[in-house]
Amino acid sequence: MGASLAGADTRPIMRHRPNHPSRNARPTPRHVPASSNLEVCPACATDFVNPVEWTAIEDHSWWMLLRCAQCEHSREVTVSNAEAERFDEALDSRADPIARAVRKLDLERMTTTVETLIVALQRDLIGPADFAR
Repeated sequence: MGASLAGADTRPIMRHRPNHPSRNARPTPRHVPASSNLEVCPACATDFVNPVEWTAIEDHSWWMLLRCAQCEHSREVTVSNAEAERFDEALDSRADPIARAVRKLDLERMTTTVETLIVALQRDLIGPADFAR
């Protein structure tokens, strides 16, 4: 046993995914009402939808390929600038708590590292030679 799986062909066990349409191919626009919540998945009703691709259409609207991170449902929509801006703000508001948590964890990690370094210096466990190249 103990055989390495590096480079193993996993295609037979991977779930089939449909081919991605050409980046240049755009569907007939389907306008989404301004009151819709683009971040809510119509398939599973979670708010895990994120834009995968987007393109401005003239000066008044945006084409977007949206994908749900929960159920992997994808959909293409065309929305007004106002709806795209609202969606962008909704995405930002969902990202803010994550960014705050990352900053907090990073500060805790750095604090622990500095405290460990201070103790090591106080106990003469490390010296200048430990930092020489």
